[in-house]
Amino acid sequence: MIRGVSGAERFALAGAAAVLLLQAADLGSALEYRRALLATEPWRLVTGHLVHANWRHAILNALAWFATARLFAYELPPASQAWLLATSALGASLLLWLAAPHVAWYRGLSGALHGLFAAAAVLWLARAVKVRDAGAARRALAPALLLAVVWAKVLAEQLGVAAIANQSWPGVAVVTQSHLFGAGVGTLAAALTARWRGVPLSRPSSRPP
Repeated sequence: MIRGVSGAERFALAGAAAVLLLQAADLGSALEYRRALLATEPWRLVTGHLVHANWRHAILNALAWFATARLFAYELPPASQAWLLATSALGASLLLWLAAPHVAWYRGLSGALHGLFAAAAVLWLARAVKVRDAGAARRALAPALLLAVVWAKVLAEQLGVAAIANQSWPGVAVVTQSHLFGAGVGTLAAALTARWRGVPLSRPSSRPP
């Protein structure tokens, strides 16, 4: 165990390393989301999120994964992080297939990461307001702002008012629909989990102030 590094961060570091190893192995063509091949190669619905168009794309998403895990370390222990990321990835791909027929191919983790970020913010928010006392509003402020920020970004992209929506700064054209679908699936998954279990997926004690 690495002293001072949470389980969430270790899991994200391992995942980021896997992303970079896949980039080095040049497996993009074999694993990318490719609409025409989904009927015979359905694993591409998930593996397409693990491969990237170029090194810049892969490194940016690897760093974003670790940053998300570090920010939400309390909400994203390894098991929770794995299933929320997988759910967001699969959900985003299925919605791309259903609602975005013009997207012929896709590579990248950003859609699933938008889902992971949104889900973690929902879990934090649910925990913050679970005890309805005088401090609930104060505890809810940070997660509510984080959730608002990610959704403001996603909606701005869809409306074409966010600069990222019109740029290829990762070295590849951004498929903003994947951000929308990933964030939607992650938000819904976390909200349903918090309601069903009464306590979010992370450890049962209160998040430190």
